[in-house]
Amino acid sequence: MAAKYKKRADGRYLIQVLIGYKVDGKPKYKNVYAKTIRELEEKAAKVREEVEKGIVVDDGRLTVQKWAERWMELYKANVEHNTKEMYKAALNCHVYPTLGNYRLRELKPHHVQELINNLLSEGKVRTAEIIHLTLNQLLKQAVKNEYIYKNVMESIELPKKTKSEKRALSEKEIEYVRSADLPIKEKTFVILLLTTGLRRGEALALSHNDVDMKNRTILVNKTVIVKSNKMEVKDSPKSSAGNRVVPIIDELYQCLIAYLPNLTNLNLFPTAKNELMTNTAYRRMWEKIINAINVAAGGVIGKLRVDKIANDITPHMFRHTYATLLYNAGVDVKTAQYLLGHNSLQMTLDIYTHLEDKKKEDEIGKFNMFMNNSIQSKFSQEDMAQYTNTVKRDN
Repeated sequence: MAAKYKKRADGRYLIQVLIGYKVDGKPKYKNVYAKTIRELEEKAAKVREEVEKGIVVDDGRLTVQKWAERWMELYKANVEHNTKEMYKAALNCHVYPTLGNYRLRELKPHHVQELINNLLSEGKVRTAEIIHLTLNQLLKQAVKNEYIYKNVMESIELPKKTKSEKRALSEKEIEYVRSADLPIKEKTFVILLLTTGLRRGEALALSHNDVDMKNRTILVNKTVIVKSNKMEVKDSPKSSAGNRVVPIIDELYQCLIAYLPNLTNLNLFPTAKNELMTNTAYRRMWEKIINAINVAAGGVIGKLRVDKIANDITPHMFRHTYATLLYNAGVDVKTAQYLLGHNSLQMTLDIYTHLEDKKKEDEIGKFNMFMNNSIQSKFSQEDMAQYTNTVKRDN
């Protein structure tokens, strides 16, 4: 019986356990080592038990870093540029320095939890979420590739995320946007966002040919992606649903009548050098827009700056404002989905449901105020009558 065991030069015993078959049909073995035959038999029995349960895997001695590099090459080669950069930053800055040298099979939940906890203690909640997302995906794929049998990320805890409520511009803020003293390019850009709900990338990717003044429509079929400081036009929007035609309402039409004849470039919003806008150029344009809105609200720009507008106004807020305007105008949810370029109807329904709930709250608030005022008014009248009667008696 001992003949089936091999004793190595280092004194350990070795046995090969059949764990499956390769693609070509040849048997696949797992080497099991131990210092004694009894220990070897126990380990071999455990491997055979795992084979029966279908959980025996071979990581090929892959480390976390080696597998992550292969995962990026095989499975993330065609993702969006910004998404790929997010993965690279997470791996290079956080995963490789702390977990990179662990073999896949050696990685334990507490290794990852320690990394996550350290980031959370530094207030880097979003970074911790990205690390969690990245590791979960690459380890899930490692399970599918049979390098490991369990994804340790299933045991990792993140604090419950409180979803920040997206808000629309207030009526007053919309008034400031419309009255802001802006150059025609910036004016057209901000009114475009307000009245079409286009994403920032979709707006910046527009060309003169996308604007049909005769039929008063704008064709949305591309977006821009940022690579370092440069923007590149991608010949498809964020999703297939992003391909759409949006109407040009009168307010935007008047801006375009004044703006389009002065364009000497195919890009609708070029730089001063008539080139596709860079990220820096965009930031300067947006800063100019925000400053003008602030002045319209009564603020002051300069060394003694006085802000009269909220500091959270972003291009995406104009998109949420557009969705709110669609809801208030009674536009049905299916049409709103198309105009917003939402990939799923649920995204639009979530916005409409939220707005419906808020409307109910506002109406109940109005009712409560009305009732409170009525009660106070009634008490005031009764108190006055009682006071009058008391005065009469005293006299």
